[in-house]
Amino acid sequence: MKGLAGSTAIAFCLAAGTCGLAGCGSADHGEELYDLHCAACHETSNPDLKKQPPKLEGLFRAKTLPSGAPATDEQVRNTIIEGLRTMPAFQGRLSVTDVNDLIQYLHTLK
Repeated sequence: MKGLAGSTAIAFCLAAGTCGLAGCGSADHGEELYDLHCAACHETSNPDLKKQPPKLEGLFRAKTLPSGAPATDEQVRNTIIEGLRTMPAFQGRLSVTDVNDLIQYLHTLK
C-alpha cells in the first residue's frame, strides 16, 4: 500500500487513535513502517556503511536469519526491538502493534 492511499489510511488511523490498538493491524501498515524505518538501509546500497545490511526479501524462507539465529517471528521481533550490531534498536520508537505489523509484512516479501 504505497503512495497517497497508504498515507491516507495511516493518517485516518492516527486521527482515530487506533494505530496503537487493533485498528491498523495489518501487513499494509507494516509496509508503511518498512518504507519509513527499514528500506533506506535494507533496500539500497549506502557507501557510508562499513557493512551493507542484508536484503530482507525471503527472510522467512530460510531456516536461519543472516545473523545465524533461527528465522522465527520471535527472533525477528527481538532484533527489531533490541537492534543488532550496527542496526539501531526500535524499542520505544515502535509499538507492539507496529512491530507485529512489520513482521507480518516481512512474511509477504518473497
